[in-house]
Amino acid sequence: MTRLDERDVAGVAPRRHRQRPATRQKLEHVLTEAAALIADSGFAGVSMRSVSRAVNVSLASLYHYFKNKEDLLYQIQFRTFASLLRTQEETAARPGSPEARLRRLVVGHLAFFASHPNELKVCTYELDSLRGETFHTTEALRRRYYRLMASVVSELMTGSIAESGESLESRHATLFVFGMLNWVFMWYDPARHGPLEQIGEEMLALILNGLKRADAPP
Repeated sequence: MTRLDERDVAGVAPRRHRQRPATRQKLEHVLTEAAALIADSGFAGVSMRSVSRAVNVSLASLYHYFKNKEDLLYQIQFRTFASLLRTQEETAARPGSPEARLRRLVVGHLAFFASHPNELKVCTYELDSLRGETFHTTEALRRRYYRLMASVVSELMTGSIAESGESLESRHATLFVFGMLNWVFMWYDPARHGPLEQIGEEMLALILNGLKRADAPP
């Protein structure tokens, strides 16, 4: 799998990668704050004017960065998935057994969630709010991430890299993994549930061993 070009994962969508550092830093701030607002109120409940008030920039300045509200949502989703995908591709490329690589992917996903909870919530809920090219571009990143995880899951289940595509069983297993990872924001509270590293280990134990007690007879 060819990794994403560095220009495409610098934190914003490719067409904006030539901006000056100060301008990019301001844009990053706008995207972060806008993601928090959308995560709290939903995309339909947010306007460009409410975003401008939340980030304390003029409406005219906001339209300098984004064509419209959908473009703002696209920038959030593209930045999030491109950054996550780059990190996870680098993680998966490191040598190790399938178990070790799956552990790194699970822990890596949870670590990214810890740093970007609002962005991942927006990505989970609001993909279908995009239309046309922006939807397909974002969906392509999501599918690429799925294939990365699926290849490791399939190798773990079969002992070899599948050459003829994933089986139905390995596809289900991959979806189960993403089901746990993508919805952790719905219930996770560090005060109640402990560190994410421990959550990751418990997820891995469930994936690798199921619900049977470790000391239970076969």
